[in-house]
Amino acid sequence: MLFPLLLPPSMAVAEALAAPEQVTVTELPEQDQYYIHGVFESDADATQVWKVLSDYEGLQGVLSSLRSSKIVGHDEDGLLLEQVMDGQFLFFHKGVRLLLRVKEQPPWRIDFVQAEDKPFRHYQGAWQIEPLAKGCRVDYTLTVSRGDMAPMFLERKLFRDNSRDLMRELRAEVDRRAMQSPVAVATRPQGGGL
Repeated sequence: MLFPLLLPPSMAVAEALAAPEQVTVTELPEQDQYYIHGVFESDADATQVWKVLSDYEGLQGVLSSLRSSKIVGHDEDGLLLEQVMDGQFLFFHKGVRLLLRVKEQPPWRIDFVQAEDKPFRHYQGAWQIEPLAKGCRVDYTLTVSRGDMAPMFLERKLFRDNSRDLMRELRAEVDRRAMQSPVAVATRPQGGGL
């Protein structure tokens, strides 16, 4: 979905950048798509993580590939978000503009789907926050069409590397902001929650 000029990081941010983030890319050849799943854990509580994930316009400068991110509309189903990213693989650069329809279920889930039929034939995913005994787990899923970004023999690695960078950079930002703010504990909704 998203990607800073990194200034010299603080010790906490440096530790977060070194932490392993898990990312898998699975080919779904019968649908001509990839399924991408990324996960990271943080000592921050769900409310703090939510504030980072839903700070759409504030992520520019945090995510290294994100050139711009702005909310361009609202409707009963959520919001329209325009993001421009700079994809890089080896010495190739490709600018990508996405118009996403975003539906929020605070503070646990953000669903997004491409609102136009370009640049991908299919682009749909979600962020899911799950509280743990200490902190929380953040899951990222994306189903995206194959062959729209680069030749398929390069594309899988491109998606894996970009998703790993995304996880690492978001985790660092969550931890950085959590160190600067008091803890506010979010509790899981009772009954009809996720």
